[in-house]
Amino acid sequence: METEAASAAVQTAGFIHPVMADVMTILSFVLVVASVAIASVATYYAWRQSGGTIDAVEKDVAWLRKEAERLSNEIKSVAAKDSMTASEITQLKEKIAQLEAALAEAGERPAAPPPEEPAPEPELPAPEPEPELPAPEPEPEPELPAPEPELELPEPEPEPEPAPASEPEPEPEPEEEEDDDLDLDALLDSKPIWQDLLDDYHALCENFDRTKGAELCMPIITKYGLHLLVCSDHAAVENGKAMPKFEEVEDLNEATFWAYDIPGQPDDFAVVPSPMFPYDQKLHESGGMKETFAARCEAGTTYDHVIVDMPALFSKRNDKWNIEQPGLLRLVE
Repeated sequence: METEAASAAVQTAGFIHPVMADVMTILSFVLVVASVAIASVATYYAWRQSGGTIDAVEKDVAWLRKEAERLSNEIKSVAAKDSMTASEITQLKEKIAQLEAALAEAGERPAAPPPEEPAPEPELPAPEPEPELPAPEPEPEPELPAPEPELELPEPEPEPEPAPASEPEPEPEPEEEEDDDLDLDALLDSKPIWQDLLDDYHALCENFDRTKGAELCMPIITKYGLHLLVCSDHAAVENGKAMPKFEEVEDLNEATFWAYDIPGQPDDFAVVPSPMFPYDQKLHESGGMKETFAARCEAGTTYDHVIVDMPALFSKRNDKWNIEQPGLLRLVE
């Protein structure tokens, strides 16, 4: 009985329960899968960090092969020790075959070329130090001459009393030089070339009756050969400059300007306003008077008489009348 009990005890001690064998098999399988996953991840990151060179990949592949062999040996030992079934061993072999295929694919993948190192820049020669110039020698200070002894000045002699001033002799009066070439009377009698026209014009305007205007004006127009003008466009502009337009007319009742042909100066004219029209603001603003003459015209005031202090100067070129110099008027109510 004792011998049978001892034999039973020995058999019980060497027996592994089937449930424990299954648990150990599952744990071994999990460890294998985890080891393969960790090895794959480590290989991937090692491949990235090493730049994908062939040497680094070969090292990783060799390490993975060793791990695969080690795991295969462990599986065989576990299968022998734990009495693993044939189906479980087949599954593990398939996993190992997949791992080896992945390793072979990783070994056949072309490695990335190593990064090219930039060519070193040529070193520039160091600039040679400039030679130091010798310091200029200080110039010797000039010796100042010794001060000369002061000379004793003689005492000034008393000035003699001035003699009483004599009365200056009267200077002789300069003799009047007779100049035969200078004619004062001729200078006094000199007058503008259009003065006769202005005298007759002012005499006409003093007692001018506009009901008999044509009858009173024709003698002076005929005497001086006056041209009758009218301003057709007082606001005309030419080359960015105000250039009123004037036209010659034949109707005395239409003309607002009289033009006198200056003797000896062809195509130059002295111009005065026609006395046929009273001078008012409309004539001043729209009739071309303010562009032709300088005059003080107050709004709402009509002036019956005009005094011409200076006629306006016109020129006529290619049948075109131009103001060369405005005139000056005094307006009398």
